[in-house]
Amino acid sequence: MRPYLILLLLAMVAACSKPVVREPVPERPVVAEPKVELPAEDNPYALHYVARRLHGVKLSPGAGEPKIYTGVTETDDYQRMLNDGYEMLGYSNFEATDVPPSRAVAQAAKVKADAVVLYTKLLAGPGAAMKIQRIKAQSSDSGAAAGTGEVYSYFATYWAKLAPPFLGVHVMQRREDDPEPGLTVLAVITGSPAAQAGLVVGDVLLSLAGERLSSAQELQAVSHQHAGQEVELLFRRVNAEKRVRLTLGAAL
Repeated sequence: MRPYLILLLLAMVAACSKPVVREPVPERPVVAEPKVELPAEDNPYALHYVARRLHGVKLSPGAGEPKIYTGVTETDDYQRMLNDGYEMLGYSNFEATDVPPSRAVAQAAKVKADAVVLYTKLLAGPGAAMKIQRIKAQSSDSGAAAGTGEVYSYFATYWAKLAPPFLGVHVMQRREDDPEPGLTVLAVITGSPAAQAGLVVGDVLLSLAGERLSSAQELQAVSHQHAGQEVELLFRRVNAEKRVRLTLGAAL
């Protein structure tokens, strides 16, 4: 036993007496690899959020906690929100296991949205469309069905209430190669000057207060310039041009 201990001690001393081997100096400076940044939060509605450009649209100040709605049909819901005087700020689209609605409300509050419309579909089978209605946001993850392993498709749109409109229409942006003049109406806000004047979806706005209209920005600028005044609106419905006088909303 003793000879074995002596040999072991000699081996350890020999190992400690070995000279230190230094790495050669590289010809070029060593560049540190970039640090991998982890997401600041794990909310999938935030991680997959895509913001829309609003082109100077004026929004109303927020009115407390965002409302959440269960969507039915995207196109119908989109039209309904526009008619109710909302503008879409952005959307989230992703696939995941159970995610509680409270996460969508949290993202809506983060982007200062007044409402969020949520669409959820079970990918393993057909999802039942629910009538659009207000639903109570869950304050914790306790409402999620844990451990099911089911994967869902989530789509959420975030909306902010517009400031009281001057005219009260949503219009389609014209393409540069569009030979037809004017701006096509996509939606008419309920109770607005445009609604009171009888404008409907599909009308084409040609001029306002004598100013020709070729972009949504021009419409906004002319409306702001003549805010609170009675002006003439020229528009085309089907193949006939019509004129109507209306009073624009006042500037706040």
